Amino acid sequence: MKEIKIAQAPVFTSPNPMTFICSKKANGKMNMATLAFWTYASTNPGKIVFSLNKEAYTLELLAKNKEVVIAVPGVSLAGALIACGTSSGRDTDKVEKFGIEMQKLDGTDIEVPKDTRLAIVADVCETVDANDHVLHICNVKNVFADESVEAVFGWNGYAELAAAQKK
Repeated sequence: MKEIKIAQAPVFTSPNPMTFICSKKANGKMNMATLAFWTYASTNPGKIVFSLNKEAYTLELLAKNKEVVIAVPGVSLAGALIACGTSSGRDTDKVEKFGIEMQKLDGTDIEVPKDTRLAIVADVCETVDANDHVLHICNVKNVFADESVEAVFGWNGYAELAAAQKK
């Protein structure tokens, strides 16, 4: 084995799940950011964990409204994942700009993209400073799934976005 930098580690764990983190702006519009750093933390009770860069506009939104939806998008949204990950929702309506068709979920006013395989509605219950990121521990409120949607994953350290294939 050879020593590598932590930033190179995702190449060795590909494919990695790619998601949108969906939240609501003060003006009622949806905000969507690309999120790669997340995982399940518990199933009883349900908890998820995700990490956001300290520069992320979504951090400001979560400070005001603790509800969030983690949405695992379908392969048709690979381009939107890239676009949402390279622009800020602070001054951009990403849903409108990138033509993302949205859908409502029961029990929340946060919408998710129509082509979504899994949506996890959660409330942030704790945050932890993680140097250049902030770690969020969340209580899961609801989970929705559509098995007809094929999820998109990050390959080669997020250099490529594509469906996962069984080998």
